[in-house]
Amino acid sequence: MKDYFKYEKKLKYLLKYFILLFISFIAVTCNTGGVIDAPPPFVELTEGPSEGEVLSHDKVIFAWRGNGSDYKFKYRMLSLDSDNFPTVYQDSTSYSDATDVTFSNLDEGKFRFELYAKSNNVEPSSPLVRDFTVDAIKGPSLMFYKTKTVIDFDSTNSVGIWMEDVNGLTGFSIVIAFDKNKVNLVGATKGAFVIQKRFEQIIVPDLNDTTLILKNINATGKIEITSAFLTGLGTLPDKSISGSGKILNLVFRGIAKGTSNIDMTTIDLRDQNGVVIHSNAPKSGILEVQ
Repeated sequence: MKDYFKYEKKLKYLLKYFILLFISFIAVTCNTGGVIDAPPPFVELTEGPSEGEVLSHDKVIFAWRGNGSDYKFKYRMLSLDSDNFPTVYQDSTSYSDATDVTFSNLDEGKFRFELYAKSNNVEPSSPLVRDFTVDAIKGPSLMFYKTKTVIDFDSTNSVGIWMEDVNGLTGFSIVIAFDKNKVNLVGATKGAFVIQKRFEQIIVPDLNDTTLILKNINATGKIEITSAFLTGLGTLPDKSISGSGKILNLVFRGIAKGTSNIDMTTIDLRDQNGVVIHSNAPKSGILEVQ
């Protein structure tokens, strides 16, 4: 019986020894990048739209957290077309301690928010993803696309005139106001939606051929444009354009750093019979010169 207790005591001692040895092995391999690595990062959204949610406003807040104090995060926003093909809406940020972000002045359409997290320099192979849709503009109406456009100083960028849920459009006239001390208009081009529908587009005045008209526009900070869509063999049987899409592009140059509001002060939409199409109040835009 005495030998049994001695054996049991030795067995307990050996068991404790191997447990301590195993714990020491894990600690060493974790710290030195050995076979046993740190656990994969875990992150969750604590605030934001639900998957597939349709928002009736153009502002969204995302907040998140990781399951440890050593976490770093980065994110980006993608825009999705009707086939869910993604394009970058906001480039990926750098890793930081930030745990929330607010997006304002979002455009109409479907978006994908991607959140990445890393802990102890371990990063997951795929991000946390949340898809949602912004439907803040109730048509028929016009808006700027993008709502907020960034222009580098002494460089150019374009902002589109977007028709939202307009039926039977064959032409339009608009008056646009901008800050002539921050940006200058340098030209206008046809809208991609018009081209897609195979209509020819007339833009009056022809802003690409005259410096005198552009000089007057940039002296007053006011743009007056009339445009008409012409039918052809490729457009039949359609005699007008319906739906949502870009019907004009305006090209601006940044001349001073700062922000310029851009507003449609007058809108006149016409159908194929020349009858006015009722439209709701347009959404203003922002031009930011960096």
